[in-house]
Amino acid sequence: MRKNAYLPWNQPLIQQLSTLLAEEKLGHAYLFQGALGLGKYSALMDFAELLFCQDGSSEKACGSCQGCRLFQAGTHPDFLHLTREEGATQIKIEQIRDSQSFIGNTPMFGKHKILLIEPAEHLNINAANALLKNLEEPAKGTLIFLICHQPGTLLPTIRSRCQAIKFSQPKQDDSLAYLRQSLPAEQAEQALLLSRGAPLKARQLVEEGRLQEFGEIQQSLLDLLQEDMSVSEVAASWIEIDNENLLECLLTTVDTMTRVLQAQSTDWNGQPLPETLKSLIHSAGTQRLFHLHEFYLSLLDLRAKLRSRSNPNRLLLLESLCLHWLEQFSRQNNREVVSG
Repeated sequence: MRKNAYLPWNQPLIQQLSTLLAEEKLGHAYLFQGALGLGKYSALMDFAELLFCQDGSSEKACGSCQGCRLFQAGTHPDFLHLTREEGATQIKIEQIRDSQSFIGNTPMFGKHKILLIEPAEHLNINAANALLKNLEEPAKGTLIFLICHQPGTLLPTIRSRCQAIKFSQPKQDDSLAYLRQSLPAEQAEQALLLSRGAPLKARQLVEEGRLQEFGEIQQSLLDLLQEDMSVSEVAASWIEIDNENLLECLLTTVDTMTRVLQAQSTDWNGQPLPETLKSLIHSAGTQRLFHLHEFYLSLLDLRAKLRSRSNPNRLLLLESLCLHWLEQFSRQNNREVVSG
């Protein structure tokens, strides 16, 4: 069976699309949007499997007809998946142009064919403009699905030509029930916290062994405040971590601290926090939400610099970030000492 097939929180959406299919009311283009790790790709594949099933008598694909077998093997002629080529950072105009013959031909099986583009935010500007013509003049029987984690980055003209389907966080109980099928309860809870409620992202963190990495990064933030590590020592330890992984952890940590402080609670959605994160929150205090916000903005600025083509000095940027972390809280510490 395909990995992540039939996620329970996706089934109402798939049923909605299936009803539109049965009533012949499907639109020609859909935008699946929402945070990474909610199961957008899985939902599309579930629907595609049902669409291509030749049985037609069930709410779930039969798995044994020719259409099902071709789709499961990844060789169905009426399904085309466009994504970034290996080593590329963008989906290119040549890929969109190469899809023209697929879009222009009639389906080989049944009434429909599917063009899937994901992640759509990685379309470069030329590819996005080339896609517009297909969205404006779709060939009969062609369904275009875009999967996007950051819809705000898409051209407004693309968004306006698609019917948006928004994916929200599943209920926490549903996510934990899913994760506990393969993870110990405590690990499932911690991973869901660190993934900001995205269950597939949570499982990925565990499978990639990144829970320990999160803990070590959070501990280094605490060590800075407690003067157990210097700025240069922390920056040197962070230099060994992948840019995106480091920033994901830092952004998640600050976001979680902010939400917990705003709620004035010692847990997250009823789940106890890891001790290191509790200590960070205690060190911050509810009066420091402004400083957390300022640090969050500095993380976004750092991410932009590291993603740029200017090839900045990474060690200096990380040292500057560590200094900013200290400055945001040491000022508050000084005021508390004076006022005391």
